Parts: sequence; C-alpha cells; structure tokens
Amino acid sequence: MTLATQGYAVLAAPAEAPHDPWLLVERLAGVRPRMVERQAIRPLPGGTSFAASSGFTPFHTDSQDYLGAPPALQVMICRRAAPAGGATRLVDGWALLEQLERDDHALFEALFAVARHHRFYFGDVRRPTVVAAGLLAWTHSPLPPSDPIGRSLDAALARAPVIELPIRDGEILLVDNHRMLHGRTAFTGERDFTRLLAWLPAPLAEHPRYGARVARRPAPTSADARLAAVLELVLGAPPARIAAREGISEAELYAWRTRALAAARDALDD
Repeated sequence: MTLATQGYAVLAAPAEAPHDPWLLVERLAGVRPRMVERQAIRPLPGGTSFAASSGFTPFHTDSQDYLGAPPALQVMICRRAAPAGGATRLVDGWALLEQLERDDHALFEALFAVARHHRFYFGDVRRPTVVAAGLLAWTHSPLPPSDPIGRSLDAALARAPVIELPIRDGEILLVDNHRMLHGRTAFTGERDFTRLLAWLPAPLAEHPRYGARVARRPAPTSADARLAAVLELVLGAPPARIAAREGISEAELYAWRTRALAAARDALDD
C-alpha cells in the first residue's frame, strides 16, 4: 500500500466519510482503531491556532497523546479546497533521519536521546524528538524552537525535500503521523476539511533499522479493546454493530460505558 511505503496517500473519499469515522479509519488502515478524534479544519473568526486560520503553517506533527502515544494516522477529508493556496506540504521524517545520520550524527543521536520541551497550542509535551511511548514517532511543534537541538533541526528541515499536494474537493489525504511532518501554504477564500486523528494498535509501518532503537510498546489488553468500544459508542457509532462485533449484548455494552464514564468522572473530580 502506498501509505505504508511512502508515508502518505491521496484517494477519493469513500461515501461514508466522515459520517462514521471509526468505520472509515478501520477500512482505510485495515485495523480497528483504539481511538479516533474528529475536528473541522477551517478558518474561524479570532482563531489563534494554525488549524483555525488561513495563514502559512510550518512543519509539525499532530502530537496530542492518548494513553501516552501520539496518533498514528492523520486523515484529511477535503470538503472544499481553497480557491487559491492551501496546499499540504510534507517532509519524510525517515528520509530526514537518514540524511542526518550521514551528515550530522550528533544531531541524529540527540533526536533519539534528549528529552525536549515541545510547545503546542493544546499543551506542552516533553520527550525525545523521535521516540514516544515505545514508538518511533516524530514530535515537532509548529512554534519556533527555543533550544539548540530544535534550532538545528529547523535548519535541517529548511533544506529537506518538500512534497507539495493540492488536495481537491472530494479527495482524502492519509498521512503516517509518526513518520511524516506536515504543514500548509497560506490560502484565500473558503477552505473546509474534516480531520480525523486515529490511534492504532501498531504503527502503520516500521523503519528497517531505526525501530530497533526504541523499546517496544506493550500490546493492547482486553481493557484497551473495551475502552475503544466505549469511545466508539460515545462518539456515535451504532451500538448494535459494536455489540455484535464484541460478541456481547447491547445492555452489556452500555454497562461498559457506565463503568468507564464513572471512572472518568472520579478521575476528574478535584
């Protein structure tokens, strides 16, 4: 599959997109996700984040964590392309690592070993640049870096080959969010995308050498599978379909939901 070999793919959006995001991700990735987050990506009056603006967006990864890991897959569903600008820009993080291993070995090693402070609009993250929760996964903020490693990395990114993709109405862009860094050119007029972020049981692809440099992430447990079913239910998937797949009654599925939300309420109780 193109996504596994080159880190991204562009295809026609399936008919169900984005009405059932869990089912869509399962069909695209070939595996049931552990979590799916859906967000509209369009300019908003007074919007402060890049996602809510029409301006140029520097290279970054979507690094919101769920159970300690960033999303593996970014799905961008184009409802309306901008009349001018708004092209997606990608850099292959694997190719960038290979280049740094040859040309700047000290920076290459630091990206694996040195925990850094990454500033995002959703909150700050502290971890090495290319290791997260037992995964080979890039973490890179679109905000200007304040540390020497970050500044050196920005200089390397400025020299890296850029893939530019003008995604059109009715198309869908899939990006391996652990591997690829993405950004966007500025645009004018209306532009409307739906973004899905999906956390999967395993990476979409493994680098033939660098994957061995990180500890293996534990395999999902039965509790993880039940939590995924509850999240799918809460976010609107048909309960009959979930219950049939899990081999339980709908009553038991709703009992899972009750216990999960009660535990979440207790965890959030100050």
